[in-house]
Amino acid sequence: MKVEINGIQYIPAPEPAEGKGLDAALDVRFDSDAGSQITVRDYFRELVLGVWEHKEGFSGKRPFGNSGWEYEVHSALAKAGFVDLGEWDEECMCFESATRQQHDAADAYCLELIKRAFELR
Repeated sequence: MKVEINGIQYIPAPEPAEGKGLDAALDVRFDSDAGSQITVRDYFRELVLGVWEHKEGFSGKRPFGNSGWEYEVHSALAKAGFVDLGEWDEECMCFESATRQQHDAADAYCLELIKRAFELR
């Protein structure tokens, strides 16, 4: 169906994502240095905005003030069941036993999420 009003084309709003797909992962909320209860989608948006705003002054090592920022996203996705980082360690409040391969897989998943976040729906 094509709907056009005053020269503006409208499309129906997509149904909210369900299950363990990319859209559902982008809606995972977590606390981070980028914000409280921020979604993964909003986290990526803040990251891109920071790159654009700060240009060559952007800190890839500490974009939100601390290093290890990518692990905030990995941990949120692991807690929600989207990636496997092993067992959550209550003592250190981290996935201490996660292997390099598990983090590499989480990075690859994040790349897919970033691509999805910029797709037109």
